[in-house]
Amino acid sequence: MSTLQEAAAPRARRTGRIDYKWVASGVVMLGAVMVILDQTVVNVALPTLESEFHDTLSSVQWIITAYTLALAAVIPLAGWMTDRFGSKRVFMASQALFVTGSALCGLALTSQALIGFRVVQGLGGGLIMPVGMATMMSVTRPEERGRMMSVLGVPMLLAPVLGPTLGGWLIQAVSWRLIFYINVPIGIAGVIAAALFLRDARSEQAKREPLDVGGLLLATGAVIGLVYGLSQPSTYGWDSWQTIVPLAAGAVLLTVFCLYELRQRHPLIDIRIFHDGAFSAAISLNFLVSLSLFGAILLFPLFLQQIQGYSALQSGLILGAQGIGAALMMPLSGTLTDRIGARWVVPVGLAILTVSTVWMTTLAADTSRGVIFAMLFVRGLGMGFAMMPSMSSAFVTLAPQRIARATSISNVVQRVASGLGIAIMATVLSARVAANLPRGASAAASAGGSDLAAAHLPPAIKNMLLEQATKGFTDTLWVSAGLIVLAFPLTILLRRALQPQEVRRYALRQLAEGFVLGAAARRLRRALPSPRQELEPERAVPVLSQAATVRLRTGQTLLRAGTAAAGLVPQRGPGLVARLSFAVVAVVAVGLMVMAVAHGYRTPDVPSLPHLPGR
Repeated sequence: MSTLQEAAAPRARRTGRIDYKWVASGVVMLGAVMVILDQTVVNVALPTLESEFHDTLSSVQWIITAYTLALAAVIPLAGWMTDRFGSKRVFMASQALFVTGSALCGLALTSQALIGFRVVQGLGGGLIMPVGMATMMSVTRPEERGRMMSVLGVPMLLAPVLGPTLGGWLIQAVSWRLIFYINVPIGIAGVIAAALFLRDARSEQAKREPLDVGGLLLATGAVIGLVYGLSQPSTYGWDSWQTIVPLAAGAVLLTVFCLYELRQRHPLIDIRIFHDGAFSAAISLNFLVSLSLFGAILLFPLFLQQIQGYSALQSGLILGAQGIGAALMMPLSGTLTDRIGARWVVPVGLAILTVSTVWMTTLAADTSRGVIFAMLFVRGLGMGFAMMPSMSSAFVTLAPQRIARATSISNVVQRVASGLGIAIMATVLSARVAANLPRGASAAASAGGSDLAAAHLPPAIKNMLLEQATKGFTDTLWVSAGLIVLAFPLTILLRRALQPQEVRRYALRQLAEGFVLGAAARRLRRALPSPRQELEPERAVPVLSQAATVRLRTGQTLLRAGTAAAGLVPQRGPGLVARLSFAVVAVVAVGLMVMAVAHGYRTPDVPSLPHLPGR
């Protein structure tokens, strides 16, 4: 398929009475739900698996680590595979591989076998999200992508909340094997739906591009090193070799990868895409939003279970408020993004997130369930306004043929950002809880392990320890609020999708320039050479002819495809007012972040343990 055909493809695809883009988004969401749920549903099964396989927790932990690394390692390959083999084939194959891995995981008899099968599952799951996103981007116009991304955002924001709840219920009511078997019918339905309803579209030019093996090896090594390194601080600390070595290796490989790709004729990931200022701003914003959102998601399950004593099922139901708020707000935020641009929508979401996070810093050990539900609901509203609009804004200025590779970049950035956010929040939480507990509290709370709510202690000591531990959580939430504020300046650099009249105006200008340059080339071709001529026709004619051809083709593509090819229209960079506004807001944001972090790390007022009679 040519670039012109690719650009024009989203214009008139319909399946029966339903617009094809909604059919495609439904198929993609079916696969996305399965993969994203699986990332979180297994976490609650670790104690059960440790007992089932008579293995150590450090060994069983690799059931999650192996899946995470496989998931991350295959993402850089997704863009090339989509361009080479077509999104439909790759999406079906990735779902089939994920289903196969899920079935094998359910049959596993040893922890080593389960770890190996989780790698198979991760290799399939790692392709589903970027290929699905590329599919949705390819069947929609830039001014429709806000609504499309809001559809994909529902499983992305609900899964981290509902996954542990579903996993705990399945393990309690039936068997741990069902958390894997449940993927099989969903995956089979996804493969059938993709085969029946998805339409294949791939670039004939990209189809002939060879695989950049060197880039693949470097990118895979870099992503594995970074993701694995970010999973270690909660266990070994930031200054341990288990953390430093993989992070350093990942950073070095990432640097080498970027330098290597700039020299390749057919790069695995086109690093030059970052020359697009709007894309760079949106990806940077996505990094900060994912960093703050996924890091904070860690806090509330721990607070509800370890401080307030709720079960996994009860805490999951309370956490559902966040998903409800996000799901209610995403359709509205997607529509507004398409109409007025993410620049005006994302700041509203960030503001709601900041206010709700500051509200959460008022938590106490006895805060009622209703208040916590309200806090999470408001936070969900902010998530619905911030996350998916910022992600969709990354693709509104890209040419159609660059979208598949761009989705790989977006997914890698989100994977690294979420890992970094969780590592930061876990480190801060551990440090602040320890700083707020009085001396000797660790020994006093040992009866309950990390679950302070279950500790068998005298009421006076237990209540005091719960309140002090809660202060550690609220200190961490101040740090989270500071990270959210840091994202505000980047919203100024976001761009909205071009309107149809803007695209048409540029197309007509390209056609006019093409006709003028073509006429000049024809006139020079007929001109007789003369010693007095300063311009040599034999050299000027090919240059003018090529310039005329490029402009005529671009104009024709834009007139036929309309806004679907809006990425071919060059846009101006931010003006003086925007740059000054960015600088001012950046200074204010950094100042507020420093104040929030400093408040979170203030010296706590730690009481002494109450004196107990007889001790």
